[in-house]
Amino acid sequence: MTTITWNHLCYFCNRMITRGKPTILFATDKALLLGLSHTTCAAAKYDLFRYQMNPPARLSPEQTAFLIQFYPMLYSIPGGFTPTAALRRCLAELLHNYPMSMDNANKWLHQFKNLNKDKPQIYEGNLEADYIQYLEKVQKAAKENPVDVEFDFP
Repeated sequence: MTTITWNHLCYFCNRMITRGKPTILFATDKALLLGLSHTTCAAAKYDLFRYQMNPPARLSPEQTAFLIQFYPMLYSIPGGFTPTAALRRCLAELLHNYPMSMDNANKWLHQFKNLNKDKPQIYEGNLEADYIQYLEKVQKAAKENPVDVEFDFP
């Protein structure tokens, strides 16, 4: 198993990452882990998804596989002001506290719904059912495509 930790080379500048909040880089168009970066090096790279670690933190291989599958599926959901954008925004909220948010994923759905009660989300379909289906699809894809990489920043 590959463990990525401090002193790993930055994907962009090739200097060692020795402090701060390391940023894991994922592709948004296909299920692919790109590497690790300094926060400042990744700041202007909008074609990649950036997941920022907050040491001390650890992502197991299963959690890493989940994120690898999560991002391209998330970016395939319409965003902006389309009627189905609420699903994308709701799923993005889940990432703010990942991996702890997966302990009770429905909690984040209900928080999202309650966040703007005065501005109801226009959504074509059943937001709760689509949210659960999305997470199931990601989980299934992560199990079918395991990775042997963990991130550990003690």
